Amino acid sequence: MRSALLTACAVALLTACAAQEQSPLRTIDARNPSPSPPASPRCQADGYTWQSIVHRTTLIGLSDAREIQIPAHGSAPSPTPKLIRTLSARISPTAVEAGVRSTDALASLEDKASEVLEPINTRLTLHAPAGRLTSKMINDSDAPVRGRFVEAVGIRLVTGTFTVACAGDTVRGTVTTWGRGRSYESLRCGTKDHLSAMGREAERKACTT
Repeated sequence: MRSALLTACAVALLTACAAQEQSPLRTIDARNPSPSPPASPRCQADGYTWQSIVHRTTLIGLSDAREIQIPAHGSAPSPTPKLIRTLSARISPTAVEAGVRSTDALASLEDKASEVLEPINTRLTLHAPAGRLTSKMINDSDAPVRGRFVEAVGIRLVTGTFTVACAGDTVRGTVTTWGRGRSYESLRCGTKDHLSAMGREAERKACTT
């Protein structure tokens, strides 16, 4: 009975520790120019009204499930994740055609969302721009922990719907982008307690194959 309790405790500690890890930031290597028209702006740069702004943590990277043993009061490297989703930051083409500058729309959305967001046309990468620090799973219990472990990577996806006045007309559009950090979560297959929505999706995808 004592051994079972220690193992359950260790798994909970592993999940909590890895979920808090964040990577530092760097500048994206290559960014395409925004699709804003070169002509004089037809839309009010400070006139954006946001009908809705939705934040959602989205799974973008996942490792294969790996059999790992973590010694008592020891650590083990986390499995290596791979990018599983293709995504580019974007704005409605019809809004750009109507005269909306993507840089103005993004600046307004950043101000409203109170966070730095990736520019339009940025392509999704697995790790945050500065790359990821070495990741380890830590076992603080008195007993070794063994099982199949998975590493998940997520982003904070932001989707905003706006209206803005352009040359006397009301133009509607949508911006989809993400914050510049990443969230990481190490989990043990078969353990569903205390997992985030991203963790549950990762466990379902990696552990049932």
